[in-house]
Amino acid sequence: MSGLHAQPKEKPKQVIAELDDLFTEHGIPLIGKNQHVVLQIADHHNSASALPASLPTASGKALKGKPQLRFEGGEHTAIGDSTLLRFVKDAPAIPASQVELHLPNGLALTYGQVIALGGDFYGIPDQPISEGATGVDRIQRFTNAFNSLAVLPAANAEAKLILGVMQKEIAAIKQAIKDGKQPHEAYDALGDTLSEEWNRITGGGSVVSALFPFGRYLKLAANNADHFAEWALLAYIAGHTAAVQHAVLAHASGDENHLQHGIPRSHASGDEKQLELAYAMKAFADHYLTDLFSAGHLRVPRKQLAAVVTPSDLGSLITRFMHDEDSKFGLNVRNGNGDQWRAYGDKRYFDAIDSANRTQVNQAVQVSADEVFAAYLSGIAPSAVNFGALKKMPDLQAVLNPTGNFSPLFKVEGNKVLRRKDVNNLNDTATVDDWWGWSTYLLLKDYKPTGNVA
Repeated sequence: MSGLHAQPKEKPKQVIAELDDLFTEHGIPLIGKNQHVVLQIADHHNSASALPASLPTASGKALKGKPQLRFEGGEHTAIGDSTLLRFVKDAPAIPASQVELHLPNGLALTYGQVIALGGDFYGIPDQPISEGATGVDRIQRFTNAFNSLAVLPAANAEAKLILGVMQKEIAAIKQAIKDGKQPHEAYDALGDTLSEEWNRITGGGSVVSALFPFGRYLKLAANNADHFAEWALLAYIAGHTAAVQHAVLAHASGDENHLQHGIPRSHASGDEKQLELAYAMKAFADHYLTDLFSAGHLRVPRKQLAAVVTPSDLGSLITRFMHDEDSKFGLNVRNGNGDQWRAYGDKRYFDAIDSANRTQVNQAVQVSADEVFAAYLSGIAPSAVNFGALKKMPDLQAVLNPTGNFSPLFKVEGNKVLRRKDVNNLNDTATVDDWWGWSTYLLLKDYKPTGNVA
């Protein structure tokens, strides 16, 4: 040996700083040579964000933010559990809240619980369903996402912990309604507390912060195009296709079992256990379907903003402002059946003002569930172009019509993302194409949107 030994490198010291610190007189103080900055983007208003928060800053203050951009867990659960499920041809339908769907890893969940867990808590963060190159690829990606809940042994205990935290949300909503308040007020009061618990349950958090580093929950939130507009549509179609195909397999499996026992084929009813699994797959897919009834998910150029803004996390943050704006004020929408109504978004499902939207989303989920049972009875899967829920959901092109709603905060024209010139004026039709992410963030972090939204 030469006697020369490499000196161990000193581990870089991490400084977690707030984005706004960049714009202060003193900046972000760094002491020593072996340091790097983790830049945290804070939440500055009462709305949801796609990024984590409650991290200590360079000044020692805690940041506050909300990482979810979605219908809340309690909202998804309510939609699913109001669905009627059928298992026998001539028997009455059963409310989904009264049915346990048994999964391969031993989990027994209601339809609504699967909707709530799908996409937000379970999935493959670096394999968005909508990014599959072909329909077959997207179905496989959906299957992988579903299996992360239904097949992985670890999900059995983990999902129960997630649902236990979700009960706090549901209890808060019920209490708000009992107290004569609008349910969205309950969400405002809860703040980030539930997100912190969910991040730890899904493998994140540290002694520094419950929201740093990212667990699977926040990783999925940071890469969540599957929950928006045309990408949500692709994710739903893939999932519903997988569900009706499995229902066909359940039909065939039931026929085979009955014939082995000497029961005529005409009397065969299929394999009900496999039908349960088809319904569970359908519920997972319905997460993306129900997102398409949340106003904040209909016209936000989610991918484009992340692509044109550097860093992409800043683009995700800016996405949040438009998401929250559209969710709060609502959008006039129409569907392929000619129905027209005003849809509101995340945290407003239970509000009285969103009653028409509640009716529409519940009908869409019911139509979709009925298709699974029909495939189970007939042994024939419908083609994607004939999926009934597609005619029930808001028309994604119509909602972009500039005359039908208040001016969008961002919109896509050609290869450009245009920004509303006056970010505070919902009725400003003027746009700019030379905006910058950093300066736009500074305009938005304390903005107060005003104007006619009717």
